[in-house]
Formats: sequence, structure tokens, C-alpha cells
Amino acid sequence: MQLDEKMKKIAVNVGSNLKRLIAQNKTTQKKLAELLDVAPASMTEYCNGRAIPSVRVFIDLKEMYNINIDEFLMTGAPASNDGEDSNARPVPENLSTYEKYCGLYIVYYFDTGRYKGRDTQTPKESVTFGLLYIYKSMSSLGIPEYKCIALLGIKSREEAEEAKAFLANAPYEQTVISAMKNSQIGNVYLGSLEMSQDHVFIELEHGNTDKAYLIVHRVENNKGNYIGGIGTVNSISKGRERAPVVQYMGLSRNKLSMSVEEIHHCLLLGTPNVNMEAETEEIIRTFKALYMDPGETLNEFTEYQKTVMVRSMLERYVRKSLERNMFRYGKVSANDDDEWYQAIKEAEK
Repeated sequence: MQLDEKMKKIAVNVGSNLKRLIAQNKTTQKKLAELLDVAPASMTEYCNGRAIPSVRVFIDLKEMYNINIDEFLMTGAPASNDGEDSNARPVPENLSTYEKYCGLYIVYYFDTGRYKGRDTQTPKESVTFGLLYIYKSMSSLGIPEYKCIALLGIKSREEAEEAKAFLANAPYEQTVISAMKNSQIGNVYLGSLEMSQDHVFIELEHGNTDKAYLIVHRVENNKGNYIGGIGTVNSISKGRERAPVVQYMGLSRNKLSMSVEEIHHCLLLGTPNVNMEAETEEIIRTFKALYMDPGETLNEFTEYQKTVMVRSMLERYVRKSLERNMFRYGKVSANDDDEWYQAIKEAEK
């Protein structure tokens, strides 16, 4: 449900005060969600100013933290009556976790501009590249925000890797941002990064012509800097037919040692597991009946007719197998993400 302007302002106030409350009490969004008996995803929406909690939540907050509900709703000022520091600033939950994602990545995904429903391109023709830079910024209220800039649609792997190496040596953050904004090798996207308990959401926008929404797994807090992963991205395909497209996108801080063919295989999430045991047994029985001991009735079939029967049977089995394994949606499992992670680790050696 869309909020009107007045309710949007209230939602922002609530989010700001919730973040302040979390920081002041040295807790986390997850723990506060558990105390209030709300879903972690809902708490993320509240803290990001995208939704307003129920009356019960405000009552529970008042009982637990002695908040002033009117101030909590109507201002961004400290909403506690217990005299806590009025200069405390709300910060994103688990700030150190956000910091792990800051940096420069190469991204890998498929060129969908020439795809017309049948993939006839080689891996080298299919895979395209980009750069993604995640950085911390401060809002006018002094609140940390995490923003992104991306160059997408880089056709050459060499160009992407050379640009990444050049930008990695830039002395200042603004130098990287300026260089990417003025680059001619790809399309510039601007956006932001947010988190839930288990996922990272990267929202990118290319003027009024395209938006990309990338979701990747959130790394465990005991790990070092995020070095990459594989996620789903929803955007608009380029080329003559501009249409909505969902596909997989890989991120890596490191230059991968994998070939384009291997990257292509990873982005397809491997090949489906096919069990044809029952079908194999039926094919064997059919061959025996047709060619080894056909009997009086089957002897009446010509060789051509037998060939058509076998071919029809095989086509039916293959079609059924494809239908069972056809991707009706794209879903990145933990195993898929780990396989990509291990490939990046190999590149570090």
C-alpha cells in the first residue's frame, strides 16, 4: 500500500527514532523485532521509513522504553523520556556489516539484448560485464547512508578488468565516482544499498529508462570484507526489444581466473539433475519388442515405422524431462552462492 506524503513523513520519523533507539540501547534490529514479536523483514521496513508499525508495537515500545509516542511519530528528535543524549544519531543496524560491502566489484551477467527466446550465442557472446562501486555517504542529518554507482553493459572483459584496476588505485572516493560517471565504456546507474537479516538489496537507476534491483545473500558477521556472490537481478533488456528480464548476476572484488565459459556455466547455476531410470527401462523394453523378439504383430511394421515410433518416444521423454527442469523462476541457493564464492577465493591464490 502506497503512503501519502504526510504518512511518508511519519514513517521516516518512526524509522529515524527506531534506529536511534536501537543505537542507544546497543541492540540490533533482529533483537528488537524478537522483543516486539514482529518479523525481521517488517522491522527493516519500519527502520527504513517504508512502513508504519501497528498500534500494538507503539504500546509495547512505550512500555519497554518509555517513549513519547507523539514525538516518536511527529518528529525526528529523541523520543525517550528518560533524559538520554539528545545528540545521539540513528545509524544503520550493524554498521560494521554495511562497511563490509563498500568497495569496487566487477559484475558478470548475460547480454539479453539479442536474446529472442532461443539462445544461439556462444558463452563469449552471451556474457557481458560491468563495474559496481559501493560507498558510504552522510545525509544532511548526519546519518550514514550507503550508495552505489555502476557501469553496466561493458562488452569486453578486458575493458572491465582494466577499468577496475585503474579505479582501484584512485586516491579518493570522489575520484572513483567522478571517473565512473564520465566513463564512455558503459551505462551509468546510480542507487543505494539496504539490508535485511539475510539479504542485501542493491537498487540502481539509469535515468528514466531502466532500473535494476539486485538481491544477494548477506554474509555472516564473523567473515571479513564481502568479496562477492551471485544473486538475481531484475531489469530491462537492452537492444531492439526492450523488455523486463530476470537473470543471475555475479559480483567479485577480485579478477577471476575462470574462463568465460566457466563464468557462463556459473551464471546458469549449473545444469539440472535428470533422472531417466524409468524411461530407460521402458526404452529397453521397446527395443527388445521391436527388434529382438517382435512377434507376429510387430513384424508387420516397416523399419521406417519402427524408427518413427522410437523417435517419438525419445522426443516425448526429453520434452517431459525439460518441462520438469524448466526454470519457472530464478532462485539462488546457498550452494550456488558458495560455488561462486569458492571461485572468487581461487582467484586470490
